[in-house]
Amino acid sequence: MTPPALAVVIPTYRRPDSIRSLLEHLAGQTLPADRFEVVVVDDCSPEDPVAELEKLAGELPYRLRLLRTPSQGGPAAARNLGWGATTAPYLAFTDDDCTPEPGWLEAGLAALTADAAVGVAQGRTRAPDGVSIDGLTDWYVWRVVERSEPEFMACNIFYRRDAFEESGGFDEEIAWWGEDTAAAWRVLHLGWQSAFVPDAVVVHPVERRGWAYFVRQGLCERNMVRLGVAHPGYRREKFWRPWAYRREDAAFVVAVLAVVAALRFRPALVLALPYLWWRRPSVRHLSFFRLCLQVPVVDAARVAGHLRGSWDNRALVV
Repeated sequence: MTPPALAVVIPTYRRPDSIRSLLEHLAGQTLPADRFEVVVVDDCSPEDPVAELEKLAGELPYRLRLLRTPSQGGPAAARNLGWGATTAPYLAFTDDDCTPEPGWLEAGLAALTADAAVGVAQGRTRAPDGVSIDGLTDWYVWRVVERSEPEFMACNIFYRRDAFEESGGFDEEIAWWGEDTAAAWRVLHLGWQSAFVPDAVVVHPVERRGWAYFVRQGLCERNMVRLGVAHPGYRREKFWRPWAYRREDAAFVVAVLAVVAALRFRPALVLALPYLWWRRPSVRHLSFFRLCLQVPVVDAARVAGHLRGSWDNRALVV
C-alpha cells in the first residue's frame, strides 16, 4: 500500500457515540481515502471502545488504526502516541466530539504543501448550524475560531511532521489545558511559520457543562502562566496586560482587596464597582441569584490558578 500523505490523530475518552459519529463523517472527506489514515487513541476509558470500533473499521473507506494508552495521561500523551505510530509527512488533529466538514482534510493538506515554510496551520472552527453563541450564559462551552489565534487549539490543527518532530510534540508535563498551545508555539520558536485555513472547517458542539466544570478549568489556568513565561509571543497576544490574563481577573483581585480594606475604611468599597459591573449577570436571567453566587466562585478559582502558576514560574500574573 502507498503510505498515506496525512494522518488524522484523535484522542478519545468515554465518548463511544461521539467517536463513532466522527469516524463516519470522515468517510465523506473530499480528500481521497487512500491519501489519509485515521489513528484513534483511547486514553484508558473504563469501557474500552476499541473492540466496538474494530467492527466499524471494515465499513470505512480509509485505514483506521486503534490504539490505547498504557495508563491515563490526558490528551497530550494520547496524541503523542497516535502521531508517533504513523509515518505520514503531515498530521491533522481534532477532538472526539467534533464534526469535520467534507473539505477539511483537503484544505488543510493543501495549505501545508503549498508553502514549505509553514509548520502549523489552524483551521476554522464554528458552532453547529442554528446555534448562536451571542449572549450565551450559564456555563456553556464552545469553540469558535474565525481567524488566526494564539491558542492553536487541537480541535482543528495541522502540522508538518518535520516541524512537529523537531519541536517534540505535545507537552506531556502539562498533559491537559494548554498542551496544544505549547506545541504550536514551540514550532514557531524553531522558525516555522503559521497559517490560517478558512476552508478547513470543523464543527464544535455547544454544551452546558455547569459551574463546577468552570471551577476546575479555572484552577487549570495555572498552565496559562507557564505558557506566558515560556512563550512571550503568546503572552503579548493573549494577555490583557503582562501581569493580568483578563481585565476581570485584575478587577476581582482589586474587589477582594477593597472588601478587606473596607473593614477599616468603608469608602474603599468603591474600588469593587468595576468588577461588579463587568461580571454582573443579567437580571432577566432565570438563574440570576444563583449566578450571583457562582460567578465569584469561578473567578476566585481562576485567580487561584493564576497565583499558583505565578508561584511555580516566578512571574506574577493575576
